[in-house]
Amino acid sequence: MKTKYTKYSFENVINIKSIITLFYMELSKNFKYDGERHNFWEMVYIDQGEMHCIADDKSFVLKSGELVFHKPNEFHNLMGDSIHSPNVSIITFECSSQALYKFVGKIFKLNSDEKSMLSLLFEEGLSCYSLEDETNPLIQKIYKKDDAPFGSSQMIKNILEIFLIQLSRNNFVATTNDRRNHLIDGVTISNEIKVVLDYMNEKLCDSISVHQIAKQLNCSESYLKKEFAKYYKGGIIKYFNSLKIKEAKHLIRNEKMSMAEISEKLGFDNPQYFSRCFKQFAHISPSQYKKSIIK
Repeated sequence: MKTKYTKYSFENVINIKSIITLFYMELSKNFKYDGERHNFWEMVYIDQGEMHCIADDKSFVLKSGELVFHKPNEFHNLMGDSIHSPNVSIITFECSSQALYKFVGKIFKLNSDEKSMLSLLFEEGLSCYSLEDETNPLIQKIYKKDDAPFGSSQMIKNILEIFLIQLSRNNFVATTNDRRNHLIDGVTISNEIKVVLDYMNEKLCDSISVHQIAKQLNCSESYLKKEFAKYYKGGIIKYFNSLKIKEAKHLIRNEKMSMAEISEKLGFDNPQYFSRCFKQFAHISPSQYKKSIIK
């Protein structure tokens, strides 16, 4: 009896053509460089700490355990945040597979299996390649060691391809748009603080506490206060009251509501407290402000 065999060729959804750089850096909190663009892919992983990342016109914070890709010819940069001393893993490579473009604009939060695979990739890579200048990895030139283990370069290619396939099955933690920084009142703030400001504006007619806002962001009150202080030194509740007074001025100019009605609408306990807050920010009373309006 003649047996018929069916042969299946392998898929080749992601094919790494070559590697350009592979290195691990322990950086100072004030690290910065001019940025760059090149015609190959770059993968950046933050092992420890945080860094500001730029990708063309987007600016965002990359945190510990997170990974991002820069597509070919995309301008990119990394900068310390003056607080954390980050550890960063970077690998650049050539790949023309269209599957990689689904990674663009995404931030990955690696799970334990993916972290182990990435560690294996760099362990194999560092056994195979050396930097031309160990003191300056940004020169981006490596050479293969004479005593590199058998098949090490193929191992790097295979592990990297498997790692990328695994990532493509992962749920993205966020888009870089979600995590980008914002310029408000001339101050660059994180997306987290932008969320706080938006929340305050939504609750302008209510009374809110730091505890409520921290719960909304799923963070501690101490962390929230520290981050908000980068934008406004006076504190969260004082800033919230300043927004209320700004809205109160608008309502007074409309001349459709009494002072008592404005006080109630904006969630002040009583008109007297409203008047004190107004004077704190405007340096005049609500009635004096009303008289000062040019008609």
